[in-house]
Amino acid sequence: MLDDIMFIYDKNYGRTISLINLYTSQTSVRRGRRTTEQLDLLRVTVVLLHATMEDFLRNLMNWKLPLSSKEKINKVPLFTNSYEPRRTKFELGELLEHSDKTVEEIIELSVREYLNSISFNNTSDIVKNLGDIQYIMNSNMRLHFAKLDEMIKRRHNIVHQADRDFVVGEGIHKIKSINLELVQGWQNAVDRFVLEIVRFTYNNEG
Repeated sequence: MLDDIMFIYDKNYGRTISLINLYTSQTSVRRGRRTTEQLDLLRVTVVLLHATMEDFLRNLMNWKLPLSSKEKINKVPLFTNSYEPRRTKFELGELLEHSDKTVEEIIELSVREYLNSISFNNTSDIVKNLGDIQYIMNSNMRLHFAKLDEMIKRRHNIVHQADRDFVVGEGIHKIKSINLELVQGWQNAVDRFVLEIVRFTYNNEG
């Protein structure tokens, strides 16, 4: 299962590298100030980089959470085909909707739906969510937290504020500066963090 998760991660991470290569190919000919349009390639890279990390963490939890303790599973609401709010407690009759499914399938669907509702908006969220699958953040993982938080915060600004620098008291909000070295530093932090998670997984398997 871990091989499948890493296959997807490598594909997604490779897409961020392709975006960086596209940026460098467009900016290597001319020196000087980069255009906003060129720098937007770096901003797109940040958004995809965050999605790559999130997708890896969700896939990891999708694998491990069904194997966790009863207490952890009890936090997961029952899968539902309706738009009603999800609840961790349900009446027996609600299972009739899933009479064609095995218990394993119901747990798998419920976990998948639950994972779509959780967030990784900072490293505190990462610590909390991975704690549900007994992943304890060690010093090698925490070494990358500062850069991960920077990347996540910047991704939020790009997605929700078009990467403008909102300064109190100023009427015109300029676009925040960004550069190749900054984004590559975030790429490196994500990749090293993921590799530490993989190392932890191998060391604790069996």
